[in-house]
Amino acid sequence: MLKSILFNKNYFYKIFLIISILITFGCKKEPEPELTLSQSNLAVLNTAGSNNVSFTCNGKWTAVSSETWLTVAPSFGTGNGELTLNFSGNISSSERSGNIILTSGILTKTLKITQSRTLLDTDKSTLSFPKESSSLKLNIVSNTSWQIVVPQGTDWITVSPLTGSQNMEVNISVNANTGALRGVDIAIKYGETEKNVSISQQRGINNAPEAPKLKSPVNNTQDLTRLPAFRWSTSKDADGDVVTYTFEISKGSGNWTTLSPSQDTLQYLSAYLDANSAYNWRVKATDSMGEFTYSQTSTFNTGNKISYFDGEYKVALNNTAGALPSEILFIGDGYTAEDYVEGGKFDQEVEEGIVYLFNTEPYKSYKQYFKVYKQAGYSRDQGVTQTDKNITKNTKFGVTFGGGSSMNSNSDAVFASAKLIPGVDDIKLRELLVILIVNENRYAGTCWTWSDGKTIAITPVSRNSNPSYHYKGVLLHEAGGHGFGRLADEYVSSANAGKTITAEDTQSLKSRFAKNHAGNVDLTSDTTLIRWKHFLRRAGYDRVGVYEGAYYYTYGVWRPELTSCMINNIAYYNAASREAIVKRVLAKAGEPYSLDGFLAKDAIKEPSQAAALQTKSFNPLTFVPLAPPVYVK
Repeated sequence: MLKSILFNKNYFYKIFLIISILITFGCKKEPEPELTLSQSNLAVLNTAGSNNVSFTCNGKWTAVSSETWLTVAPSFGTGNGELTLNFSGNISSSERSGNIILTSGILTKTLKITQSRTLLDTDKSTLSFPKESSSLKLNIVSNTSWQIVVPQGTDWITVSPLTGSQNMEVNISVNANTGALRGVDIAIKYGETEKNVSISQQRGINNAPEAPKLKSPVNNTQDLTRLPAFRWSTSKDADGDVVTYTFEISKGSGNWTTLSPSQDTLQYLSAYLDANSAYNWRVKATDSMGEFTYSQTSTFNTGNKISYFDGEYKVALNNTAGALPSEILFIGDGYTAEDYVEGGKFDQEVEEGIVYLFNTEPYKSYKQYFKVYKQAGYSRDQGVTQTDKNITKNTKFGVTFGGGSSMNSNSDAVFASAKLIPGVDDIKLRELLVILIVNENRYAGTCWTWSDGKTIAITPVSRNSNPSYHYKGVLLHEAGGHGFGRLADEYVSSANAGKTITAEDTQSLKSRFAKNHAGNVDLTSDTTLIRWKHFLRRAGYDRVGVYEGAYYYTYGVWRPELTSCMINNIAYYNAASREAIVKRVLAKAGEPYSLDGFLAKDAIKEPSQAAALQTKSFNPLTFVPLAPPVYVK
């Protein structure tokens, strides 16, 4: 019995021992997975090659590549190891990259391989050879091997060497050329990368350009201005060469004076010629090969007349009152140098405008407060561009008829020219009225005003027999009305006939009121509030009332009188318009405005007989008004 018990105790002890061992070893933790690459980025050259990268791992692993040009070996294994990366050459001109992805269990490591692009360049993209047999060097800059391909049949070029690697100097030779201009492109290549170099060789034969034909002044011109402009025809060149022209002039039988060559066929002088003298002139045409021909020689005789230089200004009217004058600049577009002879076309048309403006009240009574300049601006062509008629002209200030009566200009060029006048700068431009008269017989006109006050009133010199369509009427409306007086239009446009002013245009008009502009219209008919209430029922101002229809609309806007320059360009500004003009004159002069002072000096209280007749014949259904002014923010 005791033996049996001891046996059982030993048996249970052994069982317990076995279970303990099993529990001990069965509960032992697995080691933490480990995966480490020796580097995460690798930069390699563009040429084919291989690199080794080591890693540590305590388990099984696999390695794969993301790109076909990049392979990895081995692709699987257990424990630490080393990967061999193989990459093909990069034959493109762009850098490329790929990834090797190493995975062990849940762990992943990525090795990024960046392969540089193929560099293949030359120090020159063109080589120009003379007609004689000669050689030039071409330097190739490369990080790879390359070959040079010369098109088949090009036996006049020799290239050595045709193949190479890395940086190298190449010699290119050409045979003598006895024929026409010739050229070819050679290609330096490696894989997908290619660099072209253009080879050209001067022709062995050459034709001189044709002789220029002198246009003006014509031969034997007498009494020519002392500052003439010279014009000649374009010379054709049978070989297609660029032709340059050299202007030459001599006094009498004296030596020739040569000016700098240019491609232009127009020559201005920088100084006056002598008065009452005989001159000769000619032009030499030279091609790119140095061959030249001369025009015939032409003669002319100067008189005593002088002309404006381009950009030169003169004072046409000086002020005699006011601390500071109200200033106006007349400048022209579409006038050539020949139009700027003193007393010539430009002067005559400026004077015509000045006389008409200052014969119209209130400008007539306040003429002494104004200073008026006139300035030359040479245009290449007479007249201006008319896009609606497919007419294009090369002019100084780029004036364009846009259709209807609207007009535009190169305002930057206009203001730059104005600033050639001493004392005129960006600040003074805000007060200077620029009247841009246009050498074109056409009814149109537009006043452009900028938010800072700069103004250009564009006025063509229309010769229409109807005074409302004439240059003088346009000038009164655009320059005297919109430009200086800051007045609004009082007509009703055909597009808005029978319509009430829109909310948008109401707000636009209110913004002008805030600047003390548009003093000749209002948005109320209340006689106790309307802007010209002080003229109502006043002796001598019986014409002043409250008339609905203005600022392009039939309803919702009122004007002070039945008629005005701001309706149909007649030589009459209504009372509210005259007051607005006078207020601006006195403000610039530094003198206070008073209604009593205005009334005492207000010389005309109704239209002249001519203007009245013009108004009587006015038909709003057939009259073509000028385009609305343009306001630039």
